[in-house]
Amino acid sequence: MKKLLLNLFAVALILSSGIFTACSNDDDGKKDDRNPVKIEKKNETALLLCSFGSSYSQPQATYDKIIADYKEAYPNTDIYMSFTSRQIISSVYNKLGKAYAYPDQWLPAIASAGYKKVYVQSLHIIPGEEYLSLMNTDVKKNFMIPNPDIIVAKGACLLETDEDVKEVAEILYKYYKERLDAGEVVALMGHGNPDTEYTHANGRYNELEATLQGLSGEKNIFVGTVDWGEKMFSHIREELKEFAERKNKAPKDITVNLAPLMSIAGDHAQNDMLGDLEDGQTMANVDPEENDHDAEFSWKLKIQKMGFKINTKGTITDEKDFNVVGLADHIAIRQIWLNHMKEAVKEASSWNGDK
Repeated sequence: MKKLLLNLFAVALILSSGIFTACSNDDDGKKDDRNPVKIEKKNETALLLCSFGSSYSQPQATYDKIIADYKEAYPNTDIYMSFTSRQIISSVYNKLGKAYAYPDQWLPAIASAGYKKVYVQSLHIIPGEEYLSLMNTDVKKNFMIPNPDIIVAKGACLLETDEDVKEVAEILYKYYKERLDAGEVVALMGHGNPDTEYTHANGRYNELEATLQGLSGEKNIFVGTVDWGEKMFSHIREELKEFAERKNKAPKDITVNLAPLMSIAGDHAQNDMLGDLEDGQTMANVDPEENDHDAEFSWKLKIQKMGFKINTKGTITDEKDFNVVGLADHIAIRQIWLNHMKEAVKEASSWNGDK
């Protein structure tokens, strides 16, 4: 009896995972709601949107905007959304009941469905670890080579080229211009990659910061990261100190605007950047000088502890009044990704060279 129960439990686990099954119009109707890979082939072309992902509720509306953009731009295309973070895929289902899958689960199902063309659009910001793994491993190695006759277009990440950096800087500068002109400061939080492995990708943050400061004509807009040592909170901290000293102003007379330099306002934005005190913590505990790699407190708390004011416009994380803006909430920035796909489609080809 015990063995039978164990076998039944194992079968239940297999059935509940359901991540590789591609449901079609002729299935028996017994669909597992947790199964995210549901292929509904209506056209000869599939477009897979690939984001790092988020388990927070607010970014789901941003993903809806992105999907709507691609449906409008590619009306004769079947559009699917995937996440490249396996951890987030699990937590988003547990928290929100929404099922997503990794690209390496979507792509074999798309191939099996018989699509002749497949477009893959990265929604990552820099050409770093997640982006390169997607394009080089998931798309090229594991999809194009085993399916050499399928024509593939690979849409680049947001900051792929120097021109992209300039265009994003102009959009963000225009958005924050009024606040910058009023003497306020803007600090943007990107993600970043481990220091030594992705120098080119991380360098995009330096380029963007320099371009933004060139547009503002003032050193009052900064770019920091969660994970790149050269530009973590300590970079923001020292720049704020230098700005106050240069302007001969007390921190209490300077307003700081915080915003994610990420596609959506998810976990890093709502916790690492804008998180409040947790149980047992007090403002007396907050240390702006804490080690970047062992940080306990958010950017917001540390900047407040330094005496600066935080602008509430774009920094409220309460669900009822949520107003944090991710990059993909800017329609002009979403257009850059769309332009990348447009260019990729022009160059689309199969592994055997057919177009």
